Amino acid sequence: MSEKKPIKVLIVDDSKLTIVGLKTTLKQFDDIEIVGEANDGQIAIEATQKFKPDVILMDIGMPIMDGIKATKEIKKAGSSSKIIMLTSHETEQDVLDALSAGANSYCMKDVDPEILVAVVKSTYDGASWLDPRIAKIVLDKFVDRFGKFLKSDTMSDLTEREVDVLNLIAKGCSNQEISNNLFISLNTVKTHIKNIFQKLEVEDRTQAAMKAVKEELI
Repeated sequence: MSEKKPIKVLIVDDSKLTIVGLKTTLKQFDDIEIVGEANDGQIAIEATQKFKPDVILMDIGMPIMDGIKATKEIKKAGSSSKIIMLTSHETEQDVLDALSAGANSYCMKDVDPEILVAVVKSTYDGASWLDPRIAKIVLDKFVDRFGKFLKSDTMSDLTEREVDVLNLIAKGCSNQEISNNLFISLNTVKTHIKNIFQKLEVEDRTQAAMKAVKEELI
């Protein structure tokens, strides 16, 4: 049986201190390999073509080309690299712009190292993750004062329980947290999420949350 290849990670940030911190954290794990680093978006695009990383840790605010524009260019070029946005800012516009640019996950820079590693691995596996503070920004913008979902034709296709699950997905809850909140089994949670994806015609949690936002489902 062949040994599983490590996850190739490219670090993009204009702060040398941040890069050192990320490298120190990630190098503790044998299943993660840092293949390169870049200090601006343009170099990140070139590094992506050269190293073909599995995952890119992308800072938003950088000189020459910011992380949002770099993400758009990398995705436009057809790269299969998964992109995790890292930022120290929680501005609403940055959050929405980053997600619409094609970022797969979104973390604050002060995220716990163990969580960051888990996000890298889960994003590599095809999942999407939103920092709870980021999810709250998205949710607060599109939920009415009572915190209820706005009604629409698409929403009417979802069952009441699926609406509950989608609400928690938009808040950044994990499957286990959804299970605990709604007092249902993990298998039931997975079934609801599968049905939500089919009805909304999306492939992952971030797309589900963003489509709900765009169509004013939340």
